[in-house]
Amino acid sequence: MTNREIILEYTGHLTFSTIGRLLTLLKHKMVEKGIKLGIYKRLLGVMIEALENIYKYSDQYQDIQTIDKNYLPTFILERKDQTYIIRTTSAIKNSDILRLKEKIELINTKSPEELKALYRQTITDGHFTAKGGAGLGLIEMAKITNNTLGYRFEPINKDFSLYHLILTFV
Repeated sequence: MTNREIILEYTGHLTFSTIGRLLTLLKHKMVEKGIKLGIYKRLLGVMIEALENIYKYSDQYQDIQTIDKNYLPTFILERKDQTYIIRTTSAIKNSDILRLKEKIELINTKSPEELKALYRQTITDGHFTAKGGAGLGLIEMAKITNNTLGYRFEPINKDFSLYHLILTFV
């Protein structure tokens, strides 16, 4: 039988203050749930990257009532036996899906050593977006979890889709 428990769950808009509260809550949950320090540090690193990604791109839809109201970002941290799973959802412009999908697919083909090299290359080649991102957060999450990034896109309308990111590690 599989033992599955939700450790932390949040639905709503993210601010730096909200992210700070969620990180503090994780610290309390670490003690309450008996999460080992090494796992906690990895969870913390992945959680920061995942929440920052949601925060960074949420302004793309906050002026659109139906998206803003009906497709709020979500963050879930669960433990299933000895495996930790982080799931996030957020709205994304359909025009951004192909670029994001290509980044994730590239990252998913890399070994741990190749991820380190890709990270260094990404930092030094200077191809950053207007938001300051270059896919470093995705690379970092893959490095920390030592696993591929799970993802899917669920159409909302002609302009937006719901982006699901699933991160799994032991």
